[in-house]
Amino acid sequence: MKMAGGDGVLFVDVREPVEIMFTGFTDVVDVVVPFLMVNPAKWHPSKPVLAMEPNPHFAEGVLAALEARGLGLDTPVILMCRSGGTRGAPSARALEGLGLEKVYVVVDGFEGASDKERDGGPWRLVDGWKNSGLPWSYNLDPEKVPLRPFE
Repeated sequence: MKMAGGDGVLFVDVREPVEIMFTGFTDVVDVVVPFLMVNPAKWHPSKPVLAMEPNPHFAEGVLAALEARGLGLDTPVILMCRSGGTRGAPSARALEGLGLEKVYVVVDGFEGASDKERDGGPWRLVDGWKNSGLPWSYNLDPEKVPLRPFE
C-alpha cells in the first residue's frame, strides 16, 4: 500500500498543529485534522500544561478530506499521532459508525516511544516515523495544516 491520498489512501496526522511545529512534520501526510486541540484558556486538571480538548469537528474533517480528494468510504484511512497510543486508537474509535471500511493507526506514531535509559531523558528515540528514517522536517505545509481563528 502506498502512503499518499493520490494512491488511494488518506493519510491523516491527528496531532495539534502547534505540537507538529515543535516535533516535526512529514509532507507524506495528506492533511492534518487534530483529534485533540489546545485550549489556551484552560489548564490541564492534573499537569502544569494547557488543556487539550476533543476537536468537535474531527470526524467531519476526515470525511471532508476524503471528499476533497474524490475518495470514498472504502478508502484506507491511516491516522498518525505522536506515539501511537494516546490519540491513535481514540481517533480511530471516533470514526466508527461513519461507514469507513478501513481505518488504521501508525504503530508508535510520529515520534515513537521514550528511551528512559538515556542521560537527560526520557527522549522519544525508539521506533516511530521519525526514528525509522522516514521523511520528515520541521517545515509545515500550509496546504496541509489548517489554520484556526485566534480567539
